[in-house]
Amino acid sequence: MTSLNSIYSERLDLPPSCVAFCPTSPECFVVGTYFLHPKHEQKNAVSDAVDGPNSTAAGAGSDDEAQKRSGSLILYRLTDDHIVHSATELTPTFSILDIEWSPHVRQHGSILAVATSTGSLAFYRLQAENSGARLQWLCEKQICDAAILVLDLVWHTSQAHVIAVTLSDGRVCICKNPTTTDSLWSTQEPLEIMDVTQHDLEAWTLAFAPNSTAMGIFSGGDDAVLRRTQSVDQEFGGWHDRRSHHAGVTAILPLRSDLILTGSYDDHIRLISAPIQGRRTVLAESNLGGGVWRLKLFDPAAGAAALPGTPTSASAILSRESGPSGSLLILASCMHAGSRVVRLSRKYSPGAPLAVHTDWSFEVMAKFEEHKSMNYGSDIQPGDGTADADGRRLKTVVSTSFYDKLMCLWRVHTGTT
Repeated sequence: MTSLNSIYSERLDLPPSCVAFCPTSPECFVVGTYFLHPKHEQKNAVSDAVDGPNSTAAGAGSDDEAQKRSGSLILYRLTDDHIVHSATELTPTFSILDIEWSPHVRQHGSILAVATSTGSLAFYRLQAENSGARLQWLCEKQICDAAILVLDLVWHTSQAHVIAVTLSDGRVCICKNPTTTDSLWSTQEPLEIMDVTQHDLEAWTLAFAPNSTAMGIFSGGDDAVLRRTQSVDQEFGGWHDRRSHHAGVTAILPLRSDLILTGSYDDHIRLISAPIQGRRTVLAESNLGGGVWRLKLFDPAAGAAALPGTPTSASAILSRESGPSGSLLILASCMHAGSRVVRLSRKYSPGAPLAVHTDWSFEVMAKFEEHKSMNYGSDIQPGDGTADADGRRLKTVVSTSFYDKLMCLWRVHTGTT
């Protein structure tokens, strides 16, 4: 395992909770921040037990409700080996829990959706100006009661007017514009909100199932339950799995409709066979040394072909045409353990069904441990990356940590160019 070092770092004014590179302007990225203001009777800063994104959703009715939360969206630009500040949008009335750029560039352009601590989704547009780029506020849509936090959000991959969210009261909801196909952020258009499923505790994460015409959704919660539900009433009523994880489910990354990666507070990354019907099976797992808060795939080399309904990054490992073996790289944000670069590998046996194949394995290829507190937000710069003197491909990563307010820039080898 390789230990990686930063090539640039800086301290932020507020604790960072999430980070996302812009797909249309890959030199730009946004950091969302989260700050829980101390109670008046507290002389010191709020304790670690109540002011992190993974603990603020302690539930409606707690004393934390009365405390003010604020944050910011900070726009940066990568310039060689440096991070340059472009603009800051303060959010004095809410903190940021999650951010995600719209994948529907033709319909939306560069639109950023923001999950807030006041039960709403906020929308911003990346605006280029003569003086530099900035985030232009578009609108805010109320999803639920302002005392409830929106914890995670995801755009539907093919329906540009649909976003799904998870909430601190355990609900998983679909939000869509009922009258248009692309103006989800329009101030004139009300959103249609539909509850899809309910976790017993905070619903930390969700993902749309690839190739799901009925909007199949995977979700995970603090109740250690992995769920699959459909937003459209069909014969399939969904399932829930309580056996695969030993603590809260905090990350879900589908490779295809019946094969997913998960992360958990129990420090493990898992590959799970998760068919619509039939038993769920853990095909591989690995202890990463810290709670696995988020998972992201490294892009493949230029020219790689995607399978229908499959992330391009996953095609090399899922396609039999790629040969008897294959692998992909995953970036894991591992809370107190820092960041990990993990390789998932498989070997096919002739005639063996992919979904139940047992010869899968994880290997930690590299670790980044300069963060001294919770690593919640990390992202990979889009594109082919750069090459070192030996022709090895380098990918750029920005990672953050919460309590020490640290943002780091680093690179990792991901293969040959």
